[in-house]
Amino acid sequence: MAHLVAAVDTSTDEEASPDAVSTWFEYPAYLFGRLSAEDRHRLADLFREAAMKEPEGPWREALLAVPDGFGLDED
Repeated sequence: MAHLVAAVDTSTDEEASPDAVSTWFEYPAYLFGRLSAEDRHRLADLFREAAMKEPEGPWREALLAVPDGFGLDED
C-alpha cells in the first residue's frame, strides 16, 4: 500500500490525474479512519519501517509521507 501511494505521489498530473488519485484513496482513507488510534499508529510505524528499507532519496521521502497523508498519527 505504501509503495502504491508513493508511486502515485511521485507521478505527474499527466500520469495520474489528481481527481482519480483522490477517488483511489478515498476508501482506504475511510478504512484507516475506522481503526483504533493504536492500530493507526502501528500502521504508521509499519509504513515508516518500509520506507527506511529504501535508499535515501525522493522515493523514501514519499514513503515517509504516507502516514501523514492518511492522518495515521492523529488521535
